[in-house]
Amino acid sequence: MKLNNIYPQTVTNRILIRFAMFCLLFLHALTGVNAQDIHFSQFQSSPLNLNPSLTGFYNGDYRFIANHRRQWKSVTVPYRTFSGSFDMPVNFFPESKQRYSLGLLINNDRAGDSELGLTQVGISAGAIRALGRDSIHFLSGGIQFSYVRRSINYSDLTFDEQFTGDGFDPNTGNSENFSGDNQGYFDFGAGLTYLIRVNDRFKAGAGISLQHINRPDDSFFDAGAKMFPRLQTDLKADFAIATRFDLIPALIFMNQGSFREVTGGTSVRFRLSELPGRNYALYLGSWLRAKDAFIASAGFDYNNLNVGVSYDFNTSDLDRASNGKGGYELSLIYIIRKVKHLGIKPPCPLY
Repeated sequence: MKLNNIYPQTVTNRILIRFAMFCLLFLHALTGVNAQDIHFSQFQSSPLNLNPSLTGFYNGDYRFIANHRRQWKSVTVPYRTFSGSFDMPVNFFPESKQRYSLGLLINNDRAGDSELGLTQVGISAGAIRALGRDSIHFLSGGIQFSYVRRSINYSDLTFDEQFTGDGFDPNTGNSENFSGDNQGYFDFGAGLTYLIRVNDRFKAGAGISLQHINRPDDSFFDAGAKMFPRLQTDLKADFAIATRFDLIPALIFMNQGSFREVTGGTSVRFRLSELPGRNYALYLGSWLRAKDAFIASAGFDYNNLNVGVSYDFNTSDLDRASNGKGGYELSLIYIIRKVKHLGIKPPCPLY
């Protein structure tokens, strides 16, 4: 007799999906396949995740950032990601031509029925230097040290032993022997960023970073699953195309083991005010993550506050399971500026 004659079709599909997801997670832990890092579609709105060298790389004194992502709601339990960061310049050497900075990064990620989780607390440090006498070229370097805790909850997973002759019994035990549900490790990354700023209406930059330099082991089963280093490069520009309109194209490329990700696109900024001290603007953008998703974005500036929203529309094979529904994302950036700036005056923020 077919299973869908015993159990309702929707419940059967849900059980099979959960069982398949568990198999993938179980194989990940046993075979040592490296996990993909968390990522945001609005990558430019999470600078400390993008590149440690962007720590303190903005025009201001204190910067607070929050990012939230929720995706694949139609495929079992949605994936949820939160990131929060704070960074600021520090006046170690008042007479120096360099500007130093410190930052704090907190990430939390939860995925699927097993609540496969990642919690990261990182500290970053950066240095920015103006190159040449004209001060239109800037070079920044940064490092990041993190402690990461991964976790998994087996209690809500389903197993083949729970399929009985009469259907599915979630109270039936299983013969699986799990040796661990938590794993902690230290992580290290570094990066460089170059920026050219001709004026407030023309800026362009490029960055490169390498994460997981120490190749930490993230396996729950002591399987020696060392993470591959993640090499990441990004390009971005910000330039005027009309009196009140700016074009902001960007491209990011990530390479981690056999995993590749390329995301590119552009936003258009409409400046609502040209008066000094009043930063009012609207943003509209479209982006493409290669072989995965189309991304629509919007946002606004209100003085020192920047708010961004985006939505991913699946274009990959997952579209059949997600019905084209990807995930939404929200970003908040708030910069506090004092009258007097410390050290060299950095360029207006590009990221």
